[in-house]
Amino acid sequence: MLVNSVVFLFFFLIVLTPYFGVMRKNVGVQNFWVVIASYFFYGWADWRMLPLLFGATIVFYCLSLALYRKEGTSSTKSKISRKIFFIVGIFFSVGGLLYFKYTNFLLGPLGVHVNLIVPVGISFFTFKLLAYLIEVKRGNIEVEEDFIKFAAYIAFFPTIMSGPIDKPNDFLPQLHTSRKWNDGMVLEGCKRVLWGMFLKMCIADKLSSYTDAVFNNYYHHSGLTISVAAVMYTFQIYADFCGYSEMAIGVGRIMGFRITENFRRPYFSTNVGEFWRRWHMSLMAWLREYVYFPLGGSRCSEVKTMRNTMATFLVSGLWHGANWTFIVWGAYHGLLVFLYRFWNKIAGKNRETRTLGRYFSILLVFLLSTIGWAMFRADSVAHFMGIVSRLTASGGLFFSWALTAALPIAIMLFKELKDEEGWNIHLLHSRNLYVQAVSIGLLIVYVFYTGELNGAQFIYFQF
Repeated sequence: MLVNSVVFLFFFLIVLTPYFGVMRKNVGVQNFWVVIASYFFYGWADWRMLPLLFGATIVFYCLSLALYRKEGTSSTKSKISRKIFFIVGIFFSVGGLLYFKYTNFLLGPLGVHVNLIVPVGISFFTFKLLAYLIEVKRGNIEVEEDFIKFAAYIAFFPTIMSGPIDKPNDFLPQLHTSRKWNDGMVLEGCKRVLWGMFLKMCIADKLSSYTDAVFNNYYHHSGLTISVAAVMYTFQIYADFCGYSEMAIGVGRIMGFRITENFRRPYFSTNVGEFWRRWHMSLMAWLREYVYFPLGGSRCSEVKTMRNTMATFLVSGLWHGANWTFIVWGAYHGLLVFLYRFWNKIAGKNRETRTLGRYFSILLVFLLSTIGWAMFRADSVAHFMGIVSRLTASGGLFFSWALTAALPIAIMLFKELKDEEGWNIHLLHSRNLYVQAVSIGLLIVYVFYTGELNGAQFIYFQF
């Protein structure tokens, strides 16, 4: 049942009528109705997965109660029991993801294939379950003793399929008070649903026919059409995912809930770190809180910081699916984020705010993300390498032109511009010898790799 379908419209009207009618003064009945609606919505996608969702909810509800009740005692036996309960929760959640999403990925090299049905949205509701259990263990939230409220949080139908991933600290308190019709929230919710429909139906779905035709038959296309398709896919995936998030947030807003924001204009980011603070924000916040910070974050040596960064992005890649392309994509972005951090450390942060300098940074981040999305879109690493080979082949005139004409022109104009404007950016003449050496080395490699070693006579020689 797609959120932008007529079927969903009728379903949502059926949900809202009693929700804001006879149920509006009874929060318990409202929450129970949310659970019923959510399980119906999830079952519509695949009713066979309902027992899994219900079973996982019961298991984590019981584990959280056990953790909470053991928290008040300080005996060694109690601490061991709490660790056991927590490990069991980790085992069930991570084990479930590994089984359903990665069994065939892990057994494929051995020639084994298992017929499995991957539950829709398992990555999203599993991360909710994990976040709740971790927060209870840390003592950051009160355990939710009302099973209906807990089930409503885990299975909330606008977000169970594709997020956003609400933190338990933010969502559960909203289930403690009844939700009444609010003209302002309903109007705002409708606007966001409408905007989400525009992004999905007028941009993402329109672009998909072109990008699919090119990527699925890349060997019939030139470097120009592949490059255009890569840029179009960059817009497509944003419009598709942001569109769904907007609709989910809007539906939640209509029902009286405030759902976590998921996107904040990521293609206007001026560096890769900022990009990941603006893209799929609920997932990245989850990874920072429960992967990056527990590993040590950036408050450690550079080697360990790189390890923590790479581990976080590799988890992000694996979270998206069982394919080497997602792993490569995660490693690619992890490396970019670390290199940006490293560059800032050795060269000093450039606080230049002039418009052209900012837009140059935005363009660079956009191009880097476009390369990443091409990896993300590819069916396999071989598929991606095939696309790259078409870009660099003799027919890939667009890539060849970009590498040997557009890029050096851009480098020249950037140097001229920064000298003209007096920007405090120094590469070949940097006081930092490391920056100076790297800049000189890269320029030498570029000159000898792309330059015409037997070039034409200088134009002005004729004068």
